[in-house]
Amino acid sequence: MKNKRSLLLASIAAYILYLVTMVKLPGLLDHLINSDWPRMFGHKFARKMSDTTLLYFCLGHMAVFGAIVPLIIAKKFDLKPHRKVSGTILWPSIAVLIGAFMFYAHNQGFLPNMLNPNPDPAYMTEAFFYIFPLSLGLCVYSCFLLPRAIMHLTDQNKYSPILEALIAGGTMLISWKVYTLNPHIVPEKVFWTGIAIAAAGALSRSFYLAFIACFATLYGASMVIPVFYKIPWQPMLPGFLAAFVAFCLYLHSRDTRKFPLQ
Repeated sequence: MKNKRSLLLASIAAYILYLVTMVKLPGLLDHLINSDWPRMFGHKFARKMSDTTLLYFCLGHMAVFGAIVPLIIAKKFDLKPHRKVSGTILWPSIAVLIGAFMFYAHNQGFLPNMLNPNPDPAYMTEAFFYIFPLSLGLCVYSCFLLPRAIMHLTDQNKYSPILEALIAGGTMLISWKVYTLNPHIVPEKVFWTGIAIAAAGALSRSFYLAFIACFATLYGASMVIPVFYKIPWQPMLPGFLAAFVAFCLYLHSRDTRKFPLQ
């Protein structure tokens, strides 16, 4: 019981830090650290790295508190990215994940783009640098860490799936509410779609499925709303690399050969 409570407390503390750093950390670091520091590296580098707030947001918030910290907690408490779940829950959950993605794709108008693609490789790469760690942070808390902590605390009793779904949907809603307080890069309010993805992902007990659905939805939306064309990709790169490495190291430490039945 002590380990179960420790997991829940650690998960809640990490999530609170995730929310706080989402709003406060970039501006705080920009205030504490000389914002003119890129100019020491020359005009060309300064021009590319001039958006230091974006750099601190991607590296400090999305990578450190959105990926590294929660995945360290998951590793410490030996949480696997997927667990065995009955087919009566797994397949409806998968159907909801696909349905939520298709509904949002149609509602946002990027479904026709998917069916008749006209890709811009440079823009798609830049969007990937931002959407990957963003989706990872949203899913690792709402679809994995917090629901799994509730599952262990309740010893997987008959009410556990209900609580897991409620925790997942509620935290996803809170994350988007906080995320849209400031005009960040993707200020969309995909509340209902996010809640559906989080709840279904938690019920499937597969972090992979939830992450794929969340990433596909946000990445597709970024193709329709071209917010990255005027934003330099260089400040995003350190955060993306840090989050991607943390993600790969965590998965490498888990046995994933029996997905999705183990």
